[in-house]
Amino acid sequence: MFVYWPVASSVADILSLAQRATDQPADRESPEVRLLIDRARAGDQIAFGRLIDLHQRTVYRTALAALGTHEDAEDAAQDAFIQAWRHLPGFRGDAAFKTWLLTIVWRKALDRRRSRLLWWTRRAPVTLGQDIFSEIETGAPSPERAALASDEARRVRKEISKLSPTLRDTLLLISSGEHSYEEAAAILGAPLGTVKWRVAEARRRIAKRMESCDRTSI
Repeated sequence: MFVYWPVASSVADILSLAQRATDQPADRESPEVRLLIDRARAGDQIAFGRLIDLHQRTVYRTALAALGTHEDAEDAAQDAFIQAWRHLPGFRGDAAFKTWLLTIVWRKALDRRRSRLLWWTRRAPVTLGQDIFSEIETGAPSPERAALASDEARRVRKEISKLSPTLRDTLLLISSGEHSYEEAAAILGAPLGTVKWRVAEARRRIAKRMESCDRTSI
């Protein structure tokens, strides 16, 4: 059973997560994780279950960045864990286990999206809890401010949906708050500099479009 984790406290925070992501590599596995990997590779299902517990949140949010709905993200995450278990004997540690696992779930998520034609530009309006932007906590004391925050969130989603799949996926992966730029580059199979450019360009386009809409509405 996956837990739905809260997202950033405001739309501004959502967009700025991409700026705060680091390009420093993640630490290599801790002694505990290395021991669990060795045991799991030898067929220990309990050890693998512990690895799932340690990485479940990140795997789920990675799938959610690609798919946008909780149900599909859960299914993709489960598929990824099954494939990881099957292929774990072949894991040699050339990359961190986390990166290896997230690469699997990202590919599973894209496969699911293609098979279901789950494109952002064709999605119906979402309801609370259906995507990573929906659970925005503003701390607003009034319904009026809550309504404004909800409206801004819808505007952000609309602008993100207009991005090309390449820019959109990269932005959402980084904005999940789970990955460094280096990890995202490994997952996407793209150079680090390219990933940084995609995120910066996506943010620039969204900000420009929203600013243009604000001027028009005045």
